[in-house]
Amino acid sequence: MKKVIFIAFIWILSVPSVFSQQLQDSELPAKKEPFKPEWAFGVNGGITLSKISFNPIVKQDYLQQYTGGITARYISERNVGLQVELNYSMRGWKERTDSVNLYSGYLSPMGRSNMVDSMYYTNYSRSIGYLELPLLTHICFDMGKHARFIVLLGPQISYYLNEKVLESDIVSAFPFMNPPSYDSKVQRKFDYGLLGGMGVEWRTGIGSFVLDGRYYFGLSDIFDNSRSDYYQASSNQVISIKMTYLFRK
Repeated sequence: MKKVIFIAFIWILSVPSVFSQQLQDSELPAKKEPFKPEWAFGVNGGITLSKISFNPIVKQDYLQQYTGGITARYISERNVGLQVELNYSMRGWKERTDSVNLYSGYLSPMGRSNMVDSMYYTNYSRSIGYLELPLLTHICFDMGKHARFIVLLGPQISYYLNEKVLESDIVSAFPFMNPPSYDSKVQRKFDYGLLGGMGVEWRTGIGSFVLDGRYYFGLSDIFDNSRSDYYQASSNQVISIKMTYLFRK
């Protein structure tokens, strides 16, 4: 009987320590799976909303066009990687005055007419095609099991391929006052600047689908900008919204 009581007493004393150890083990963070570097390749496409930052300032609306290309991505660390693309991008600008300015003089006291009537009306847009190469740092954060929030940052270089006047509806009493850009093709074919964006990636069994928005800030000009030139600045400014499909290796 004494042995039974002794064994029961030892068991009662040991139970709290057992449960305490189990509780501590349950509070330990789950071990993460070891990270494996990841390659992914795919295609991208979307729309562009572009302007040209002119100096002197030119009143503009965004010109909507398209972009598309191929993408390669290498995630070397758990949250950081490198993304490279080769895209065809349509940029340009769109002027839309949609108004008529009427300048009227007056009759002088001497009876001589000093009346001058003039009109100026402008609807003008031009598309400029570029082959572009963004070199981007890819930063990602998990948003659950199948979703990630991504950030893209880096430089972009581009080369001019072609251009086309989309609309040219200009009425002016003084044609010589029209800016020279209407008659001048792109003078500087090499373009460079900075690109930043963010988006969401959905990871599925057939690959990844990425939706992102980007802003490109051009640091070069499309027209010559010496002191004798009309424009002192004419840089590309582009907003793009893209969908990318990637298959992972």
